[in-house]
Amino acid sequence: MKKILVILTGGTIGSKVEGEEMDVTGDSPYRLLAQYQETYGRDHEFEVIQPFTILSENMNLSFWNRLCSCLWDIPYEEYEGVILTHGSDTLSYTAALLGLVFCQVPVPLVLTASNYPLGEKGSNGLSNFRSAVELIHTHMVKGVFCVYQNNKGENNVYLATRITEADPYLDQFGSFGGVPLGTMEKGVFHYLSHPVNPSLAQIGEESRAVTASCPVFKRPVLMLRAYPGLDYRTVDLSTEPAGVLHCLYHSATACTQGEENALPGFIRRCREKGIPFYAASGKSLSGKQYVTAKEIREQGAVLLQNISPEAAYAKTLLFSQPDFRANGGGIEETFYFENLPFPVQTI
Repeated sequence: MKKILVILTGGTIGSKVEGEEMDVTGDSPYRLLAQYQETYGRDHEFEVIQPFTILSENMNLSFWNRLCSCLWDIPYEEYEGVILTHGSDTLSYTAALLGLVFCQVPVPLVLTASNYPLGEKGSNGLSNFRSAVELIHTHMVKGVFCVYQNNKGENNVYLATRITEADPYLDQFGSFGGVPLGTMEKGVFHYLSHPVNPSLAQIGEESRAVTASCPVFKRPVLMLRAYPGLDYRTVDLSTEPAGVLHCLYHSATACTQGEENALPGFIRRCREKGIPFYAASGKSLSGKQYVTAKEIREQGAVLLQNISPEAAYAKTLLFSQPDFRANGGGIEETFYFENLPFPVQTI
């Protein structure tokens, strides 16, 4: 049996509690493997690398560069799969990025995290790691995924480009489109058949990553979210971000009235400075639309349709880099199931 490669990056799953504080240390992540083998035995052999150790709220482009470089050089054929432990705060953002860049890997690349440090009451870290091991061992899927146990005890499996940020009250992750890809239960992967989910056959097809070379993030992008009273005069573009992503309301709209609150005027400012402007999530152009959505589109905004904020951010970041070369196709193309079908049918 091939080894499973484990990449430790810190986060709560690699944290240690000392007094009233939780923080990561150089050796604390290895407690995960020790506890796993104590609980489940040595049914798998692991190889471990640790490119860095941080709390994921401190994730930035420099760490993403190091992580992508690490993952790019892995001989995936030599492993049964790869598990990446990560902090929960920015898990969905890293997942979306890796889903686009590494969707072509021939084995499962599974991200996971923990709600509390290992050993603490209610911690799901060990269960999440077990689900990641079991998903790899099924040999049913390849590509990039996340596994995380919710507060109902369900061990959900998410497509990396579909998992959405945990809510700040219950700390529960969501899936863009409303449903996860499936669940793990007693070592069995239960695929959830749903109109928004790709089939297992589609997941098994060879994917084309967004880029054919390891990305290097040199310039940040600015991400904004629509909210009542947003004053665009307070948004400083003097740093000249590589691109701007503006998250719209659910109906693909934003304010278009008032000198200080109108998005079309801000789009013009970006255009005058040569800053690419993207908006998410857009709606189908073939159906009815609000006049406000039409005004935004007419100002030249590139609409990323039926996509989560995290996946839209990852795409904007990638396509805005000065040295980026797309592996065929543009930013509006679907690379790894990040754009849901439209219209979404419900069952």
